[in-house]
Amino acid sequence: MEIKKIIYPSSKEHYNMPLFNIKNGQVDVQFGTVFLNKGTRIPEKGFTKHDCHEISVIQRGKIEMLNEDGSIKEYLNEGDVVYIKAFEAQAGNVLEDTSLIYTLIK
Repeated sequence: MEIKKIIYPSSKEHYNMPLFNIKNGQVDVQFGTVFLNKGTRIPEKGFTKHDCHEISVIQRGKIEMLNEDGSIKEYLNEGDVVYIKAFEAQAGNVLEDTSLIYTLIK
């Protein structure tokens, strides 16, 4: 057993803080935290597509998620749990300082 405290990166550090990275046979899971500054876009340009499924819990803040045509897809708010399929395009505008906990599953 390994126990860690949930900590978030500061606004001056890289936005992502991996806490666990578990690789065992076919299991590949990463668990960590993210802090995003109000007024930023993730990613800065374009869209990202990850080869992992993602489940994230918005601890505080608000993100405006975008469709690939630039229209608004959804708003992620404090208390929301979001599932993003592997290879699903994602981008968003950070409307409030946001902290979240994520799990990436390959």
